[in-house]
Amino acid sequence: MDTEVHVYAVVRVDEYSSGRDAITVKEVLPTMEEAEKEVERLNGANGDRGCYYFWQTTRYFPEGRALNKDDTPSEHSRHIPSLPGSE
Repeated sequence: MDTEVHVYAVVRVDEYSSGRDAITVKEVLPTMEEAEKEVERLNGANGDRGCYYFWQTTRYFPEGRALNKDDTPSEHSRHIPSLPGSE
């Protein structure tokens, strides 16, 4: 287990939103070249809509990850940390 594959997330930042609502992962692509092209296309098409796109390398674990014995994630949970000063 813990076999990882590098993938490339295309991320949108909404300039007029704040906190959790400002960032969205639009899609994940298998190559850096595809991510670069998609970011360029999206920034060209949406440049006047108050958002911009960038890509970020990340990892995908197709077989899942081994958890430490103390890790007990709840099913269908979502963890979004609070931004400093937003509490």
